[in-house]
Amino acid sequence: MDKFLFASDLDNTLIFSYKHRKDNDVCVEYLDGTEQSFMTPLGIELLSAVTRHSRLVPITSRSIAQYQRIRLPGIPAPEYALTTNGAILLKKGKIDRKWQEESFCMIAPWMEEMERMLPVLASVKEVLRYRIIDEMYLFAICDDASKAQKVKTMLEHETTLPIEITGRKVYFFPPSLSKGMALKRLRQLLLPDTVIAAGDSPIDLSMLQEADIAFLPQNIWQFADGLERCFIWNQENEFSEFVLETILSKIIQQKG
Repeated sequence: MDKFLFASDLDNTLIFSYKHRKDNDVCVEYLDGTEQSFMTPLGIELLSAVTRHSRLVPITSRSIAQYQRIRLPGIPAPEYALTTNGAILLKKGKIDRKWQEESFCMIAPWMEEMERMLPVLASVKEVLRYRIIDEMYLFAICDDASKAQKVKTMLEHETTLPIEITGRKVYFFPPSLSKGMALKRLRQLLLPDTVIAAGDSPIDLSMLQEADIAFLPQNIWQFADGLERCFIWNQENEFSEFVLETILSKIIQQKG
């Protein structure tokens, strides 16, 4: 049993893209030899300290392959990670087949609809690329956030799949596939005393609501109905540093 489980989103929560890097930031992800994602030196130091006192489990909408590109310097790879919006559990880098089969059963009623939407997306000029991610959910990408919003507006009455957007990305998630459901399943598996969660987007809200303590920025707090015991980022410093500094102080305080 883990006393503290830290379930965290990755992009824009613990790590950030090259578009926001500063001179001393450390690259944690390469794609075909090109730098993609970064952490601040302080963020790395704090995360290392947090992982000495709690179990870190990343929960990300990234595909398996996208998650496995990330290397956190000086920090052991998490034993458990949830990719594909929680549909895939990786244990020591290997797919947990039982978890995967359970996820397939959960999304089975929506597979036909996802397949039906593929030619629909092909006909939408604002969509650059689209695909089904790890056989679990449908994803599309546009040039920019305004076009992603336009795609959502165009298609939200054309499909029974809920649509979420973050920036220029458009997600079509089966209703049973959420980070909150994934965290609930994970809690039953690992039986922690306290679950701490951090996330920055509406996709993370169900996970934050499932946690005992939640961290989120001000811009999504207004959508977090019923969320208690939460810490709201006031936009000072980096979000990751705010999250990790606060978690570390709370854990040390509780351990007394």
